[in-house]
Amino acid sequence: NNNNNNNNNNNRYGTQPASNNDGRFDELNYVDEGTEKGYTAANKMWNTDFAPKQNYAKVEHLTKEFVCGEVLPNGSLLDQNDPPIRIPLSEFANFLLHAKQKGGEKAGKHYGVGTILQYLSGVKTFLFKKYKALAFSGVTPDWWSDLYNSLRCRAAVAAISRGESVTKKAIGLSRKAITNCCLWLMRQEDERLGYEERCILVTLYHAVGRGGEVSTSAWNNAEWNVDHEFLSLKWGEVKNGQQPEMTFHPDTKEWMLDIFHSLACYLIAGPGKSKASSSPAATDSIYWLFPSYVDMVKGGAAAKASRIIAKCRDNGVEGVVKGVNSHGIRVTATDDMTFHHLLSVFAAIARGGWDFKSDNLAFYYFLKRLNVIMAGKVLAGWNDPRQKVHAPTLKAFMTDSNKSKVDEFCARLFATTEVPLLNDELKGFRDAMVASLLMYYEEVKNDLGPGSFIIKTMMQAAQTCGISDSPEESCVKTLSEWANAVRQRFITANAKNLGDVDLTEKERQTKIIELLSSIAVQNLDSNKELRAELREIKKDVSDNVSDMKSIKSDVSEMKTMLYELCINNNNSPRITNKKRSRIDSPPLSPSNASTAIAEQSEAAPPPSINDTLMGGSLVAEQVDFSGCSAWTCGKFVSKGPWYVGR
Repeated sequence: NNNNNNNNNNNRYGTQPASNNDGRFDELNYVDEGTEKGYTAANKMWNTDFAPKQNYAKVEHLTKEFVCGEVLPNGSLLDQNDPPIRIPLSEFANFLLHAKQKGGEKAGKHYGVGTILQYLSGVKTFLFKKYKALAFSGVTPDWWSDLYNSLRCRAAVAAISRGESVTKKAIGLSRKAITNCCLWLMRQEDERLGYEERCILVTLYHAVGRGGEVSTSAWNNAEWNVDHEFLSLKWGEVKNGQQPEMTFHPDTKEWMLDIFHSLACYLIAGPGKSKASSSPAATDSIYWLFPSYVDMVKGGAAAKASRIIAKCRDNGVEGVVKGVNSHGIRVTATDDMTFHHLLSVFAAIARGGWDFKSDNLAFYYFLKRLNVIMAGKVLAGWNDPRQKVHAPTLKAFMTDSNKSKVDEFCARLFATTEVPLLNDELKGFRDAMVASLLMYYEEVKNDLGPGSFIIKTMMQAAQTCGISDSPEESCVKTLSEWANAVRQRFITANAKNLGDVDLTEKERQTKIIELLSSIAVQNLDSNKELRAELREIKKDVSDNVSDMKSIKSDVSEMKTMLYELCINNNNSPRITNKKRSRIDSPPLSPSNASTAIAEQSEAAPPPSINDTLMGGSLVAEQVDFSGCSAWTCGKFVSKGPWYVGR
């Protein structure tokens, strides 16, 4: 630097080395990379285009005397409102007002109002940081405010007179256009990439996020709120160093913009991998929401998100105009919030993360979370953000008999996902995502076709788990029944809050009645089918009863026959008269009777049938037949000593 300064000693005003301090706090003197580039562009405009014409030194070589003039011992300027640099900066402002661009498509055109103000402010900021005497009072000097406001007014008037736009606000998209983009992305040949890109757009919309902020969110900071049924996530805002809470709610209008469905498809398909050059600190034990967007160069994530929209525009997606980038989604979300008649401006500010000068601790601690949640419901399409929103739930069809199959189905869907938290702290959210997949099962199958990745994956998981109650029932039928149950539960639980916000109250109520009536008709048809099945079961039972009566009659007849038979007792005396005597002995069970019969056979020759009938005891009195099976009874009757065939 000293060598360069010596080369400029013949300069009209002389030079001196630039130095901010003694270097002890350089590590704390952080300047954002984008801001640094702005300083460089502004200084370049002064050094290459303006200074040579005015015979001024380069901005980094301007001397203290040239900039501040006389500085008092206390460090202040002799004339705080008229430093020597005021006139050169006024000349620079006039130069910028008439300067034209060089090269490219805009060659020969005047600079935009914002660019002119950025160049002037960049030089001023550089000088004020270098020479503290310029800002000794701690407030913006009047001479600088007058110069800046005057240039802004003159530049705006000149731009309007040339038919140009004064501001370059990011161009927004309609909600319908974002929906069209999501549908087109899901139909891409590379389905995994399409699922990820759709999820990027949906997440940015619901978070009112800047394009690059998708690279800062991780599952480690996520939480499933059981009471209010929403996903809570710490959303990193690198621009202002904040990490506010961001809540995500199920959508009430279409599946394409449903954040639960979007994240489910993205996770099941498999998130993109982290860059090979990612630092260990960026990937170790951190489960990033979008690993392929992590640890990119400054502005890389935002540019990558913008290319998604550009790809949709180039392929003719309806509603995507030229010049839209990822920041346009933030504009769209902001408009949707501010135009909602039931949402306060404070809620929109809280959701968007803008600085609010009237903010206070009471607002921050007690109302900010509520406002963020309410704004999130508006972005999800709910009519009244003050009412509770019930997420889709598996409880709509889960019973004790199928609970194990449902759990296995959920686990298998996310088996390849490298986010273990989904089976632990975030299991409730995982189940809500599965319920969302089921709720939109028929619509997605119609829009993407039965051969789409997500539909085939759901079908394979269902077949592997055997979700059908019987082999005759197909998994397709069971999935459709589950989907219908989830949708009906979702509609009835949120009936009071359904309906487009653009409809009148009467139109909204009419739509709600139509939805509930449709569900009632479906349930009525289902009940008719159940009644028909019950009639068939009743008929089968009646036939079984007739068969049982016949069997009972046969058993009664056999019992009568057995009653006529007697067991000969060898210990009793021979009866010579025709009157039969009975021997008092303890009842025998069939098993004991068989043993007794075997012993009796070895001790004496078998009696004749006449002796058995005339001298035996009644079978009914001697044998306990309770609990005796048909086979045992048959064996007992056919193999006893009374059996003539032996």
